Amino acid sequence: MKRILLIAFLGISFLTSNAQGPKNLSILDTLNIGQSLAGVWHYRHASGSEYAIVGASEGICIVDITTPTAVSLVMQLPGVSSIWHEVKVLGDYAYAVSEGFDTNNVLNGMEIIDLRYLPDSAPNKFYTGDGLIANQLSTAHTVTVAGSSVFVNGHNINSLGRGVLILDVTDPWNPVYVGSENNNYCHDSYVRDNFLYTSDIYNGQFSIYDISNLSSPVLQATQLTPGLFNHNTWLSDDGRTLFAADEKANEPLASFDISDFGNISLLDTFYNGNFTSNEVHNVRVINDYVICPSYGSQLTIVDGARPRNMIEVANYPTGGYLCWDADPYTTSGVIIATDMTGIFYVFEPVYQRACYLEGIVTDSVTGTTLNGVEVAILGTGIIAQTNPLGEFYTGYADAGTYSITFTKAGYISQNSSFIFQNGVVDTIRVKLVPIGTGISDLTIAEMMVYPNPASDKLFITTTFEECDFRVFDALSKQVLNGQLSGSEKIIETKNLPSGTYTVELSNGLQKAVQQILINK
Repeated sequence: MKRILLIAFLGISFLTSNAQGPKNLSILDTLNIGQSLAGVWHYRHASGSEYAIVGASEGICIVDITTPTAVSLVMQLPGVSSIWHEVKVLGDYAYAVSEGFDTNNVLNGMEIIDLRYLPDSAPNKFYTGDGLIANQLSTAHTVTVAGSSVFVNGHNINSLGRGVLILDVTDPWNPVYVGSENNNYCHDSYVRDNFLYTSDIYNGQFSIYDISNLSSPVLQATQLTPGLFNHNTWLSDDGRTLFAADEKANEPLASFDISDFGNISLLDTFYNGNFTSNEVHNVRVINDYVICPSYGSQLTIVDGARPRNMIEVANYPTGGYLCWDADPYTTSGVIIATDMTGIFYVFEPVYQRACYLEGIVTDSVTGTTLNGVEVAILGTGIIAQTNPLGEFYTGYADAGTYSITFTKAGYISQNSSFIFQNGVVDTIRVKLVPIGTGISDLTIAEMMVYPNPASDKLFITTTFEECDFRVFDALSKQVLNGQLSGSEKIIETKNLPSGTYTVELSNGLQKAVQQILINK
């Protein structure tokens, strides 16, 4: 839903406070495994039971999450001692890797876990390579699964560039090596529709490969990320946007338009609302919500439906250092997450679209667009800036009435209230008045409209003795106009249908504007 508003010289209005506590994520249960936790993925058993496959510092743990409010540890499989244990599930098998090295050479390589016999047992073995890489695989950083293939990322085989090993698992117990991407060390990867997206962390970029021929990946594009330390990526639902996380303090999650591999462009950057210096660690996407386990031990959810305008809509603090991973793809819809403090979490999410405010700011005299205008949603801590085209993209998770200020050196600051609605895009055009033009009096007009929301009447207090008024609907069509006088001015609205409107007052020298809601 989209609304278009025209904002000129703005009056003073309301503030709304911002709660800093947990939002739209509630804990259903936790399990203290007592070991540092890393990667996590889900498995749906043929019996209907559901399990979490958890990377713990002493090996893979299997947790029964069939009843999300009463989870339990089923078993732990032996593994090399390391904080790095990553896992993915394909069909009835889990594939797990670690950076840890077993000097006895018993627990090295990629672990294959047969999940069909849960909860009684989970037969497992370690794959160390076959064919051209026979007995060479001992460690890896992450693992990716897609189709009938497993992709082993950041492996130890120097002759293959420590990039990506591509394995055919048509026989899931007996992988077959088919090829590799060996241009750069690959920290993590993502696969969809015959394309491989690699996070080349030490090259500060992601790369895109055509893997129609799995034995011979063909490079299509590379793209630097804002922090030059790309940790992992994930695609939007429509495949046109790639979300990229950099594992470096004070660096953002970034969204890129990749609809044209020859012209990839940065769309937006996002910093966690709490502990903004602590970066997103891993990123997953479901229904264009971006799930962000992060440093600062926090799980956040970002509305990524408008990738030029990423807005945090949920958060929860999980511990003292790092919420390592999160999986939102469970059958029950819960989010399972891991924290390095040893706690396994089951969250019930509330997926809520943000309230979006977007527009353009121009010079009221010349009409040119203005770069670097600060756009602040007061009481929320959210501040955006216009880009060189004068465009800004901002918003907030919660509906309500908010005061917005537009500020730039050399211009008169402007302020107005807006009624935010979830899932609604307010598109506005703002004209800032340059200081020294002789029309600065236009900004001193103050107006209060009440009640808001209103029904049959609007009561207005203002500094104007007499003024003209106009009322516009959400499509900027004038629906009422007239003249007002007296200390308290009244506008009859009984014939207006419910909806969002803009009230504008003017006395020829001054103007004030405020957004109101009619609710009948």
